[in-house]
Amino acid sequence: MKERLPYARRGFHYNNYKYYLEDRFGERVQRVSIEGGFTCPNRDGTRGKGGCIYCNSQSFSPPYADKLLPIEAQLSEGIRFLHGRFGANKFIAYFQNYTNTYAPVRKLELMYRKALEHPHVVGLAVSTRPDCVENDVLQLLKDISADYDVNLELGIESLKETSLKWMNRQHTVETTRSAIRRAAEFGLNVTGHLILGLPTETREEMLAMTEELNELPLKFLKLHHLQVISKTRLAALYHLKPFPLFEYRDYVEFTGEYITRLRPEIILQRVITSSPEDCLIAPVWEPTTTAFIMDLQKYMRDHNMYQGDRYLH
Repeated sequence: MKERLPYARRGFHYNNYKYYLEDRFGERVQRVSIEGGFTCPNRDGTRGKGGCIYCNSQSFSPPYADKLLPIEAQLSEGIRFLHGRFGANKFIAYFQNYTNTYAPVRKLELMYRKALEHPHVVGLAVSTRPDCVENDVLQLLKDISADYDVNLELGIESLKETSLKWMNRQHTVETTRSAIRRAAEFGLNVTGHLILGLPTETREEMLAMTEELNELPLKFLKLHHLQVISKTRLAALYHLKPFPLFEYRDYVEFTGEYITRLRPEIILQRVITSSPEDCLIAPVWEPTTTAFIMDLQKYMRDHNMYQGDRYLH
């Protein structure tokens, strides 16, 4: 199986996005988060109010992503920070917070192309919801992809209807399937976001979900465990009646098993998330994100596990 995983290097037993980018650009590439000032149709009343049950954008926004600053200033500060920390010289402009296609296409084009004007930016990543990718937006991203690396990130979160309702996603599983397939028809590289550990799903249901994921035209995947973040509706529910969350070691082992069921062509952009201590309620783990990745590598290595080992096709 290892020979079928071109980006499984340096101890990794799964395709790692970092090595994909290194092959694509010949050197290290980092993402620079940009706050575009977008909202969400499930916050402004178009489809719902209050947003997704778990959402507090402050839990994943770097300090340099400030919507009060122009895009050029956010990029310059982010690039300065990431160059100093990682030594990177090439960057992907990452529109991250909320729904980054939720605006008229002319406005989107101005914002995206403004970010791409920076001489060290080589690509564009746009995070959004499956119900906010009309064909004119997909055509815009296709046009941009003629000159830049473009990645459309779609919040799948779950492929189970009861889970989407519990999360207050305000869209259906079929909406997700359609968005992924339409984006692929436009020739776009699509990332799917998945949340593992929802109280509405059993371990067996989460693992079984990989079968449908494998059938969808996804190039990349982001995995992370459910976290309870302050100032969210999920936090209020958790305080009222706590529900089980992944323990650290269980998540290491579960992630390893999950990865073995993914088709070997998928490239993993992320396998864990982390939130600032001042807003994370649970689960609180002592090991860092880096320690988790090392523990996952060791677990998969010790058990001779590779991405795709249990891929059902």
